[in-house]
Amino acid sequence: MERRIYRILIVISLLLGFYLFTIKDSHSVLFLTLTLGLIFFLFSGGIHGLLAHSINPKLKRYTIAYPLIMGLFWVFLLMIAVFFVLPIFCPDFLYKL
Repeated sequence: MERRIYRILIVISLLLGFYLFTIKDSHSVLFLTLTLGLIFFLFSGGIHGLLAHSINPKLKRYTIAYPLIMGLFWVFLLMIAVFFVLPIFCPDFLYKL
């Protein structure tokens, strides 16, 4: 049941991202950035939920391995979001920083 909920979160975030991509020209950069942050939160929550239920329970016993794996994966997702997805929605965003 939990995996189904996390899969639904991933599908909802992907659908919201596609919808936002279709209407991106009619909104401000601030709105797009905040909405992409919310969509990233939903997507990364769904991915982490699926991973948490897929990782072997023996690995979860090691106190340092599980947080490191989840943290490194979250950093990887964040880098994809900032350097690949955000420039698609806001082309000049990285140059304005």
